[in-house]
Amino acid sequence: MPELRKDLITERWVIIATDRAKRPHEFTEPSSEPDSPACPFCPGNESQTPPELWAARGSGGPNQPGWKVRVIPNKFPALRIEGDLNREAEGIYDRMNGIGAHEVIIDTPEHNQALEEQPVFGCCVVPVPPLPTGALQRL
Repeated sequence: MPELRKDLITERWVIIATDRAKRPHEFTEPSSEPDSPACPFCPGNESQTPPELWAARGSGGPNQPGWKVRVIPNKFPALRIEGDLNREAEGIYDRMNGIGAHEVIIDTPEHNQALEEQPVFGCCVVPVPPLPTGALQRL
C-alpha cells in the first residue's frame, strides 16, 4: 500500500508508492507493430480513457470532443481512495496510509505543443474550489 511520509525539512507530505515501481508495460513483451498514432488524451479518443470527472467545454457532452480542459481518474493511481489514514509516528518520523485521489488533468486538447507555443486565447482558467479553513493543517 502506498504511504505518505512527512518530510522533516519542508514539513510537506510526500507520496511513497512502491507499487508504482513497475508499470504495466514493463510486464509485457515488446510488440513488433509500430506505435499507434491514436493518443487517448486527444479529442475524439475520449472512449479510451476512464469517464471524465470534470471538463471545461465549449460544446459537446460528457466524454465527447469539445472540451478545453478535462479531468479523468488515473488508471494507475499512486494513492487509494478507500481506507483509513492510520497516522502514526515512528521516532521523529510521521507516516500514514496513502489515501487520496490521483487524477489526470489534460490541460489542453493540443497537448502535443509546449505551453509557450500555444496561443494565449487557447488557455483556460480552471476554477478550483477553496479548501475548508485548516484542512491541510489537520493532516
